[in-house]
Amino acid sequence: MALPHPRQLQSKILSTLTYFDKYNYPLTKAELEYWSSIVVHPSRKYYFLPGRANLVKLRQQRAKFSQQKWQIAREVGEKLKRFSTIAAVFVTGSLAMNNCPKDDDIDLMIVTYPNTLWITRFFVNLYLYQIRRYPNQTQAPDKICPNLWLDLNHLAIPHNHSLYTAHEILQAKVLWDRAGVHNQFLKQNSWVKKHLPVAYKYLTPDPSPNLREGGSNRVGYWLWPLNLFFFVIQYLYMKSKMTTEKVGLGYAFFHPRG
Repeated sequence: MALPHPRQLQSKILSTLTYFDKYNYPLTKAELEYWSSIVVHPSRKYYFLPGRANLVKLRQQRAKFSQQKWQIAREVGEKLKRFSTIAAVFVTGSLAMNNCPKDDDIDLMIVTYPNTLWITRFFVNLYLYQIRRYPNQTQAPDKICPNLWLDLNHLAIPHNHSLYTAHEILQAKVLWDRAGVHNQFLKQNSWVKKHLPVAYKYLTPDPSPNLREGGSNRVGYWLWPLNLFFFVIQYLYMKSKMTTEKVGLGYAFFHPRG
């Protein structure tokens, strides 16, 4: 098999740096190799596009802001353990990369057991009433934004298999996981390895014994009518305000990008 041409390698590195430049995020050597799947020479502390050396200081500042937000995220995550219908909670977005501006909110992905998503969302939103971000807020520093909901039967992202979505999947960080969700989430979105093969391979260990494929379908089946009821009332409430949101009985994507 022919080796890639040096220009192809340079193009891949450049495209990786360009992607992260959109988020004002310079990369270390290890990170550049992780996301580009290419061994990088020579070795430097940070890599960035020409004229963007100022991003190094910005990254360091945002890392400090992110430390404070991680503390909030962990505290909220611990509180969410009280909900027995939640299988796992993840941090996503800029905080997952320690790249939060000071006025940023905290994005969460919440995974529920089957037939409980809309029941859970209703009561979680009530529980987080004082600290969550609301749709009409343009800025909400340190507020909780649970903008991605999945249940165990809908872990595969059903649309938009873009580079951005691949990054979001692989960058998600587990706050806690009591059902082996993370590994199943990666397996059911294995399409991401077409975009980011090294990152995908690094994150996929042996199958977890805690969650057998197909074993979750019957969990909470008797709750299906109640979950449907909570879905209908929330959908009717949201309908007039919805733009790009994608919702169904087993998933909810609020303000998807990419």
